[in-house]
Amino acid sequence: MESFLKIISAVPFLSPDDIKLFSSICYGQELKKGEFWARQNHHSEKIALIEKGYLRKFYMNEGKEVTDSFYFENSFTAELPSILANTPTFSNTIAEEDSSLTWFTYKELNELCKQSHNIEHFVRTMIERTFVQFYYRTVSFINKTPKERYDELINTFPTVLQRAKQYHIASYLGISAQHLSRLRSQ
Repeated sequence: MESFLKIISAVPFLSPDDIKLFSSICYGQELKKGEFWARQNHHSEKIALIEKGYLRKFYMNEGKEVTDSFYFENSFTAELPSILANTPTFSNTIAEEDSSLTWFTYKELNELCKQSHNIEHFVRTMIERTFVQFYYRTVSFINKTPKERYDELINTFPTVLQRAKQYHIASYLGISAQHLSRLRSQ
């Protein structure tokens, strides 16, 4: 929970009481490599911060995994459409390394938002940032070349090449493994 506390303690408008409230709903969890955090067609209500390790979100499309996201240390992960619409998830999220998470449920977080305007503001800001990230990723497939998407990925996650499998990176970028190999050699 150390990384989580550092992150929320750095939020200028969260008071020590807000941080204490927030901490009261947090739980720790260890995932071994290959364990699922979220499974397709199951309901999800948890939000997690990756303390150590990394998770990968993927969809199944015609029997193939299509990587949608990488969640490295200090990243939050949640199945927001499943949480907000109370529907099963469309994706899977799996630990690609042994990982430590700090998590809480959306229901408990919602209760805290009723008690603290500052926490509500923090949650709204996080959801807005998530929407913007989703929007930019979606638009990148329209207005960016694979090379530009590759460069952006490397800038955002500098260790991705050392930690993720090449075919997961290629899938994330929407290109073949051969195309990724050519981009890496440029």
